[in-house]
Amino acid sequence: MSEQCADAAAAISATSYGNTGNELIESSSGTSNCKPTLRKFNVRLETPLAPEEQLGLTGDAKALGEWQLSRCVPLERMDELTWQTHVRLQSCRQLEYRYFVYVENAAGYKQIRRWETHFKPRVLDPCMDQHCHSPLDVFGLASVDERSAQVHRGWLNHEAIVQLKFNGEKMFQVHDIETFDPQHVQLKIVPVEETAGLVVEYSKQLYGKSQLQLQPAHGVSYTKGDIVIFHITLPLDRMMLQNFRLECYSLAQELLGSASLSASQLAGSEGLLQLHIKSAQRPEETLARLRLPYVVVQPYQYSPLDFKTTYAHYWPRSWPNLDVGHRGNGKSYIADAPLERENTIASFLSAYSHYADMVELDVHLTADGIPVIYHDFGLRTAPPGKQIEKPEQLEYVLIKDINYELLKRLRIFSVVNGKVMEYPAHNAEPRPDHRIFPRLVEVLQQLPKSLGIDVEIKWPQRRQGGGTEAEQTIDKNFFADRVLYEVIQFGCGRPLIFSSFDADMCTMLRFKQNIFPVMFLTQGETKKWQPFSDLRTRNFLAAVNNAQAFELAGTAPHAEDFLGENAAHMLQQAHVQGQITVVWGDDCNSKERVKYFTEIGATATCYDRSDLHVPETKQRSFFNSSALLAEFEAQCRI
Repeated sequence: MSEQCADAAAAISATSYGNTGNELIESSSGTSNCKPTLRKFNVRLETPLAPEEQLGLTGDAKALGEWQLSRCVPLERMDELTWQTHVRLQSCRQLEYRYFVYVENAAGYKQIRRWETHFKPRVLDPCMDQHCHSPLDVFGLASVDERSAQVHRGWLNHEAIVQLKFNGEKMFQVHDIETFDPQHVQLKIVPVEETAGLVVEYSKQLYGKSQLQLQPAHGVSYTKGDIVIFHITLPLDRMMLQNFRLECYSLAQELLGSASLSASQLAGSEGLLQLHIKSAQRPEETLARLRLPYVVVQPYQYSPLDFKTTYAHYWPRSWPNLDVGHRGNGKSYIADAPLERENTIASFLSAYSHYADMVELDVHLTADGIPVIYHDFGLRTAPPGKQIEKPEQLEYVLIKDINYELLKRLRIFSVVNGKVMEYPAHNAEPRPDHRIFPRLVEVLQQLPKSLGIDVEIKWPQRRQGGGTEAEQTIDKNFFADRVLYEVIQFGCGRPLIFSSFDADMCTMLRFKQNIFPVMFLTQGETKKWQPFSDLRTRNFLAAVNNAQAFELAGTAPHAEDFLGENAAHMLQQAHVQGQITVVWGDDCNSKERVKYFTEIGATATCYDRSDLHVPETKQRSFFNSSALLAEFEAQCRI
């Protein structure tokens, strides 16, 4: 048992235990009608835990740890499927609690494997008798009416995730196809050292079968075009010490060769490993070279999170199709643009005034780490006083290279139908709500809580034909943590969802926090833009599979994917997996298309010009309801 559970252990089990260590007893010791009572927690599992796994209990009382992982109450294994414990608790008030599965590493830190994620926790009713009734709980089922368990993976605390990604084309360079055929191979990641709290899982992304699972004995079958992600969870103190071996087997389960890799090779949050696969029979011989991309997900660095509640999968089926204002009331740097510039507070409020339920906004990080709202990765500008007549006279600068105070002073230009247009700089705009580059914190504080927000995290993608959308030198974990900090501190108490075109950013946002839902944003099969190199972005089903693999709330697919006869069936494929779909794109920009996407089953439709295209019968924003907003109050931890 870990030191972190020592305090909780004092409150556990047997009547013969004298002092339980329950601070609540002190406050009730003088109240004759509210005496401490030994309460029994008895829970049954539907499948046995792994040998290293434990069952924990937490809740809203001090003796239950007040939702904190470090102060959990461990349960005792009674048989293969039954666990129980006893805790002295106040008898006169209703208590809330949850169960979770965890493992401990060598340092005694807990790693949450799975936890009960019902929107409302379990309830323990008051009991004034000496012998209180103790129901048999079923892990994951909070009531007898539920048909399926509500259980999800935990968030990171004292461990990290390393993903090794077979998600691209031309990953292998083979010397002899007859000796090593990457079209017919089985792959396995093997830890060299045994480490408590380390687990290697994988996702082979196939529709309905993409969940993370343990590796087969002789690896995961792989051929060109497959998407296989190895998902390694390991304690933080092993990040620079752990070694692995990539083993390659034939389909006949013969070991062909292997490559060595160390966690110390993983520089920064993401990168590309160059591995040499050596022959199992002739170790001096290189069978193939492998270019293997990776991503490292670190825990959220600012404050610990807890088990109180989660909105990561909260999207009731009773909600209607929602209207989402794209960049507020729509794109600006085009002909016939709306009056308010895109991604400004004025534009967001304009969409809300025309009954948009949510607005979508785009977040970048400046050179000094300030989250700001703007769509493109960079902007066209020119020195003060310089006369600009041609597009070639403009300079292009990236937001990530500019401090916020300088960004506010820059002149802003766009080119519309070949004509150079200048717009007021942030500091030159006298109306605060209309200023370009608002800070994320300003938006969160100034928009009404009844206006939902889709926070899109901008991260440049590598294109299939080579090159990237833009250079990015900011560390990805730092970027995610800075945005999460402001959203957790200032964005709670409202409908809010994260999205990103970057699959790895979605993974980060999912495993760094347990409060807000995350969507994988994709452009799908389109004729408008060049495809991205990550195979997970190429089509709608690939996005759905990736969302299932890492327990995302769903996807935000491009409207172009849903203009054919099969559109309703495609959306249904996502809904069967319990996922939401927020359709976006220029093909949504009319009243007829908004109605069409509602009819075929989109969860929400994101489009420009709420002032023109919101359904005429709509009379208010959906979340403009005190009863609905009350459901989001528990988001706020501060």
